[in-house]
Amino acid sequence: MIVAPQVLISLPQVGARRTLTVRLTRDGEQSANLKVCRLLNMDMALLAVFGTAYQSVQTFLASAVDGDRYLFAIDEASPKRAAARYPTISEDTTFNIDLNDGSGGTVGEPATLQARVRVDGFDAAREVLAVERQTDGIWRIAGNLRTADGSLDLRVTGGAVYAMAFDDYGTLYQPNLAVAVGDVIRPSTFAGWLYRITQAGSLPASEPAWWDGNTAGPQDLGSARAEVVRYHRPLAHGPVSVEMT
Repeated sequence: MIVAPQVLISLPQVGARRTLTVRLTRDGEQSANLKVCRLLNMDMALLAVFGTAYQSVQTFLASAVDGDRYLFAIDEASPKRAAARYPTISEDTTFNIDLNDGSGGTVGEPATLQARVRVDGFDAAREVLAVERQTDGIWRIAGNLRTADGSLDLRVTGGAVYAMAFDDYGTLYQPNLAVAVGDVIRPSTFAGWLYRITQAGSLPASEPAWWDGNTAGPQDLGSARAEVVRYHRPLAHGPVSVEMT
């Protein structure tokens, strides 16, 4: 019996790939003129060039682009604009870079985030803040709204978005302060309880002995009356999905 030898064919190794997307806006908006973004290593050696009016997508060997890098973007249209980033690349990444004069203005693309706030099981209007961790690691506020149930209008740049809801912290106690129904008062020594006004009037001239949740129902508070409510610590969710508009 003749046994044929097994032939092993060596296949070339294929290195990991890295896809980088660069989106360039001008003063917060897309524009038609050509913009150029250069990717450099820490020795300022050129690794790649992205030329685009808005978006350019390129794929590289991961070993060629991973690590700490510089991104420089330039718009030669008058008045000229430039921006820079200092990212650490370790995965497929989208860079959203706005070229502006540095004076602020609108940054990012419009999006919405649905938010519903409930306190002790009931819908309640509270401040909701959306923050974004951009692809360069910098945090920015993306939008905010006081709502029980609503939609936040955001401006996002492609990073991870987190939503935070804040309970009312109340107004610090002041002697003889006039208060209206619904106002929330905070003792000068905070112990986790707030006091919601149920009958309008004025706070006492000296700070009272505040009661806790073991005392139910409205109590006298100067010429006003108030009920004790618990303060809830800020609650955060994320990353959360947003809807681009």
